[in-house]
Amino acid sequence: MADRDVAIVGGGISGLAALHYLRRQRPEWCVTLFESDRRLGGTIGTDHIDGYSFDWGPNGFLDREPLTLQLCEQLGLTDKIERANDNVSNRFIARGGKLRAVPMSPPKFFTSDILSLKGRLRVMMEPFARRPDGDKDESVYSFVERRIGKEAADYLVQPMVSGVYGGVAERLSLKSCFPIMHTMESEYGSLFKAMIARKKQAKAAGRKSGGPSGPGGWLTSFTGGLSAIIERFEELYRDEIVVGNGVERIEKDADDYRLHLRTGESLTARHVILSLPAYAAAPVVSAVSTTLSNALSAIPYAPISVVCLGYPRESVKRPLDGFGFLVPSKEGLTILGSIWTSSIFADRAPQGRVQFRTMVGGDGDHESVNLSDNDLLARVTSDMDSLLGLQGEPEIVKIYRWSHGIPQFRIGHGELLKQIEAELAWAGNLYVTGNAYYGIGLNDCVKQSHRVVEQIVASESVTKS
Repeated sequence: MADRDVAIVGGGISGLAALHYLRRQRPEWCVTLFESDRRLGGTIGTDHIDGYSFDWGPNGFLDREPLTLQLCEQLGLTDKIERANDNVSNRFIARGGKLRAVPMSPPKFFTSDILSLKGRLRVMMEPFARRPDGDKDESVYSFVERRIGKEAADYLVQPMVSGVYGGVAERLSLKSCFPIMHTMESEYGSLFKAMIARKKQAKAAGRKSGGPSGPGGWLTSFTGGLSAIIERFEELYRDEIVVGNGVERIEKDADDYRLHLRTGESLTARHVILSLPAYAAAPVVSAVSTTLSNALSAIPYAPISVVCLGYPRESVKRPLDGFGFLVPSKEGLTILGSIWTSSIFADRAPQGRVQFRTMVGGDGDHESVNLSDNDLLARVTSDMDSLLGLQGEPEIVKIYRWSHGIPQFRIGHGELLKQIEAELAWAGNLYVTGNAYYGIGLNDCVKQSHRVVEQIVASESVTKS
């Protein structure tokens, strides 16, 4: 008889969500989560320093996913949910050394200076764009260039891709990153036609239609920062969690799995959920399947540095009446973009102060994560000053470096997933969850963990019947 019914390897949001769903659905099972670090949460964390609240990595989620909102309710966090204020709708893109407002409606787009007149006219020709050659795995850049033109690809979509994925649009898979865009073209032949049709359908159903990149949603966090959800998980499930003692490898042991811990101990489990980053999960499963290990290793990651700065409000010349800005790679700046955190969430900076969360690195820049703090700060403040007009030095600086920051769904990602799924099915009772597979956001992690737990519970029901 196995020592555990389920062992969860990894204590980020995905592993914690899986633990939560297992405790709710099968409270009689023996379930343990193992985390190698001394803390839980992975890239989710919040520091509270001198009246500032700095999020380490992600700073929120979109409130479009019912499962995530339901999870918050189950955790007793509903009263701590904080939606970003209306400034979140005002977004900017740097072009020609100036921040230009992103037009949020067709009339504003036609009069915007974010693209040239020629570029805007090319976007209007989208319904007449040529269809793709076959059903190949096309890059995001190629798709956008083909449908709305090179200028829009360079100044609208590429910075959005780097802001979300830390990625290079020419390398990323459209089907894996933005499957809705691929579906819209396949079904309607045009993104414009698809959006009109979906808007009508959504209106008839009494809901919002969203856009070509995905369903609509509003940026949401928790009072004081995103780490509130990690703290609540730990508070509720501390008896089922082991920190500071990770799983180094697993082996097939008859019908169960044997887990070898860092301390030299071992134990068995009937089911194993790997909620580690793909590169960390690869060596853990190498004794079970080299094919699975190789496929996990093949998922690349982009490095990201999050540079949080605090300034007196009077030290910033430009109005901070928005979410922040993104920087196209053609602008030649170091930074990918900056979020004006104190402009969209309350109490992220002391009264009379402002906070910037600026991202540096990405798949197009693997070197900046290795810069010294002084060099990294100098580059960031120089770029920020050129766009915002900063006076003096920041009064507080906090830098978070992630050498493996964001998984990259490059062209061919779908084939890697097929390999991973096939090997997991062959091994049996082995599962993966996390942001390296079907989506990088918190919502995606919650959905996948819920799906994995449903699979485990269903498999047990079939076995017993």
